[in-house]
Amino acid sequence: MSEPSLTHLLDVAICAAEAAGHHAFNHKERRNETSETFNHDVKLVLDVESQKAAEAVITREFPSHGILGEEDASPSQTSEYEWIIDPIDGTMNFSHGFEYWCSSVAVRHKNQVVAGCVFAPDFNATYTAHIEGQAKLNGSPIQVSHTDCLTKAMVFTGISKEMETKPDLHFSLFRTLALDTKKLRINGAAALDLCRLADGTADGFFESGIFLWDYAAAALIAERAGASIAVYPDISHPLGATVLASNEKLIQGLKAIYSQSIQPL
Repeated sequence: MSEPSLTHLLDVAICAAEAAGHHAFNHKERRNETSETFNHDVKLVLDVESQKAAEAVITREFPSHGILGEEDASPSQTSEYEWIIDPIDGTMNFSHGFEYWCSSVAVRHKNQVVAGCVFAPDFNATYTAHIEGQAKLNGSPIQVSHTDCLTKAMVFTGISKEMETKPDLHFSLFRTLALDTKKLRINGAAALDLCRLADGTADGFFESGIFLWDYAAAALIAERAGASIAVYPDISHPLGATVLASNEKLIQGLKAIYSQSIQPL
């Protein structure tokens, strides 16, 4: 059996991300149906349902492929392909009726992400890329900004869920980023933040305590839009990481802040 083309993989990623996003969007009236709550997060019934909608698209086309989702995993012992799903990135935003959320689907081959889609239903925005093509928004090519120094940059970030156990470290990082950049923004959906970096809205992205499903598709999209990406694995969680992204003029500055402030994580 021949290997699927990158175009085919991307088409399925788009269909899967849109299936998840449309399911959540079309059932907004159920956005407060919770299956689990945490001090600083919430898990919705629609998270599970939307992941199943994405999985149905993937397994119909590639029944032997593995699936790694925020809600569960279906590993494959025979396939070198694995699909990575975040059905609702920005769950807290979604549950409060704040439109800044998305659905994300990526596929990796031999542990390299090769195609991905991030779909933001409330903005009618579909971000796409594969490893041999240009990143696109609704079919049109996108590119990162050309901002040349952090003092001119708007950087998107988030506060890690670990802030309860290491508050001084996390708020110190937030302070450093706020002082060293033009503006710092917390939006609550890492995948969409990275895509807004890709389309030139933001100049940088810096977040710790996020997971592979949060950034797999969006990091590829940002990279194919010209971003430099740095991923620092979290030693306490095999799928966790700190992710930095920006154009090539700003990435060294963000790496310096990481070295000074976040490395103890």
